[in-house]
Amino acid sequence: MDNAEIKRIYMLIRPKGGVTVEERFRGFLQNPIFERLKSDHPTQLKKIFHFSGNIEDDNFGLNESDRSVLCAEVNIIFHSAATVRFNECLKVSARVNSQATYNLLELCRQMPQLRSFLYVSTAYCNPGRKYVDEQVYPTMPPVDWRQFLAATQKIPDDYLNRLADYIKGPHVNTYTFTKSIAEQIVNAYKDEIPIVIVRPSIVTAAYREPYPGWIDNIQAISGIMMEIGKGGISSILGDKDLICDIIPVDFVVNAMIMMVGKAKLGSLSICNATSGVTNPITWQHLGELTMKWSRIYPTRRMIMFPNFKYRCSAFNHELAVWILHFVPALLMDLQTLLLAQKKRLVTPIAKKFRQACLAGSFFSLNEWIFKNESRFYFKEMIENGTYPTLYWNLEELDYDDYVRRHMIGINKYLHREKFTVDSNKFLVTRIYWFWIFLHLMFYMMLVYIAF
Repeated sequence: MDNAEIKRIYMLIRPKGGVTVEERFRGFLQNPIFERLKSDHPTQLKKIFHFSGNIEDDNFGLNESDRSVLCAEVNIIFHSAATVRFNECLKVSARVNSQATYNLLELCRQMPQLRSFLYVSTAYCNPGRKYVDEQVYPTMPPVDWRQFLAATQKIPDDYLNRLADYIKGPHVNTYTFTKSIAEQIVNAYKDEIPIVIVRPSIVTAAYREPYPGWIDNIQAISGIMMEIGKGGISSILGDKDLICDIIPVDFVVNAMIMMVGKAKLGSLSICNATSGVTNPITWQHLGELTMKWSRIYPTRRMIMFPNFKYRCSAFNHELAVWILHFVPALLMDLQTLLLAQKKRLVTPIAKKFRQACLAGSFFSLNEWIFKNESRFYFKEMIENGTYPTLYWNLEELDYDDYVRRHMIGINKYLHREKFTVDSNKFLVTRIYWFWIFLHLMFYMMLVYIAF
């Protein structure tokens, strides 16, 4: 399907943080990712429409008129709305990731023009399996999705949240557990609705589109890479020799577009949008590249020299965090308070990212092999001209150049810093020598104590 065939794109938007739906929609259209589209195809943005609603509400908060329009006109649905917080309480995670998926599929039954329903899952929804094929597996432990949804409606919130650890099985967080339940729900509708599933692994900054290095959030590993670049992380609980399965966001989007054409009644096509089999990178290599390019292109927000190590031992990791992480953070906050400086305190930020690292440690201490047969389908569709502007050349991905663009993207899109090659070079030099001085003082203190 090319742009000429697309009549309209509908978005469901909710008010957030005191910002109205209209304001959020206008802000969305002003996003820099549309700059090239506005320049080359200025009329295309007029195809984007929005409805006020919320996936957590009954009937998605849609009024009867908007609901009728959707049911009459929609041909393709991309369902990617989810809460991706690992520490989300089970009640909220179930409502957003599982119940909302069921509600949307029920709505799809009233859409006679629907040709494809694409569900965005996660490659990690089967954590108890070392080898993950492109198929739906039974939940571990066995959970009937109908009974689960009924339980989330009837059991009081506090009690349900306390039960989470007993019913999650091998899932270490509510995110992968409720996404696994959602896959069971989707699978149950395959005979009524043409459905496909895309399972991305760890989504990272753009490889090429809309711009190399583009990123707009600190979810998953990008937030950790950002904090490493600031010098705010000195230790990560993980096995440096395991594969870190990352996938640039534009590869995921390309997979979603190409998978839409595989939707058929009675069958369920699944794509593991992953890189580990095609072009693997270890946690060690990713960490080294992150430190390398964050030192070459430093951020003005750097607080310590970017340097960290992976540690498999939880005890050694905690010890390193307190010595190399919290003690310097407390000293910096003490200086800020004594000098009455208008700076954000470092310690609360340090605590926040410590929790983020611990939440992600299950993924850095374990490894999965994700089978990806869909890549052959993608190459065929690209080569025969069906999708001439898309790409799936993961085997050509140069991680050194990719991480370089990723770190530049973090500075540009997250830190909002203007990028120049020589920017902040004096800052990183000063912090480097201060880092050396602290290490010398530490080792001198150890020698003094020992002798």
